[in-house]
Amino acid sequence: MIPMPRLSRSPFLVCLLVSLVGLLPLSGAAASVAVESDEEEREAALADGLHAALVRLAGLDSDAVRGLADELLEAADEEGLPAALERQRAREDGGYRLEFDRESLRRSLRDGAVPVLVGSRPSLLVWAVEESAGRRDLLGTAGEDTGVLAGLEALAGERDIPLLFPLGDLEDRREARVSDIVGRVTEPLFEAARRYGPDGLILLHLRSAGGETRARSLLVHRDREYRAEATAEDAPDAARRATADALDRMGAQLARVPDEPDWVTVGFTGVSGFDDFRALRAELGAMEAIERVQLDTLSGAALTLRVLTGLDAEGLGDVLADAGYAEDERAEEGEDLPEAALWLDMR
Repeated sequence: MIPMPRLSRSPFLVCLLVSLVGLLPLSGAAASVAVESDEEEREAALADGLHAALVRLAGLDSDAVRGLADELLEAADEEGLPAALERQRAREDGGYRLEFDRESLRRSLRDGAVPVLVGSRPSLLVWAVEESAGRRDLLGTAGEDTGVLAGLEALAGERDIPLLFPLGDLEDRREARVSDIVGRVTEPLFEAARRYGPDGLILLHLRSAGGETRARSLLVHRDREYRAEATAEDAPDAARRATADALDRMGAQLARVPDEPDWVTVGFTGVSGFDDFRALRAELGAMEAIERVQLDTLSGAALTLRVLTGLDAEGLGDVLADAGYAEDERAEEGEDLPEAALWLDMR
């Protein structure tokens, strides 16, 4: 049996109770999803923005995502706007900023049986080498950038996938050899990436010749490799296209179709303080598999949450295991613990 001392008037409990105003109910994400379109025509901007919003929620672009965007536009109301549209306004610098109701789009993805990335999206460190005029440069945030990393950072925001960028400092240049990145030798590059703690790597080689740039990307995640190539007039565009293609290939492998959402009670042990709780709330709130989270019970260093999800307990357990939460087998013997479909250890 796991002893669970009551928290009574502990600082953790006080902070937690103060935070409940913003917790009950706690939405799994913001009420709307905002995107921007550079299209000048309102209808074109709507089509572009709707597609971008669906890609962000799904975590990848696919034929199914594009097909759903077309269906929603065809089912537009009398004003020419799909029911999911919340607000649309022109930007001062041209184009439009659009906001869509997140829950409506989620329902559309689910009803349309569109595969989405339902769990925590993997963090990927980008080792990028730009080659021009016989010179190869390792790109990093501490050095000069021709716009490649800035473009990839924008792509990460559009997909809600955390792309990490190395400093490119002396340590990186010593540990991450340019020849390994170009030659796609992954083992030493994973060792060099340990200081950043990624879930996977993207190796990107950009080569300029004849007025255009060719980009080759290799994405490595969970011992799987996803390759893509692209050619464009400039390096940032080529890098973006090759990286987006690799992300979509990975996404197609990881994506699944969620079912109609239902409530699942999940317990967590090893909750040592308010920071742990806040990190847990942020982690769960970032998962597209989870639509709402409600605090259920508090008991010492443990708590239970009611999670509205389109996954069953087993599927949700797999998603949370991928996010780093280990099953707490000791909880099976904890007679004083509340009932929960899953018990996981925060430590």
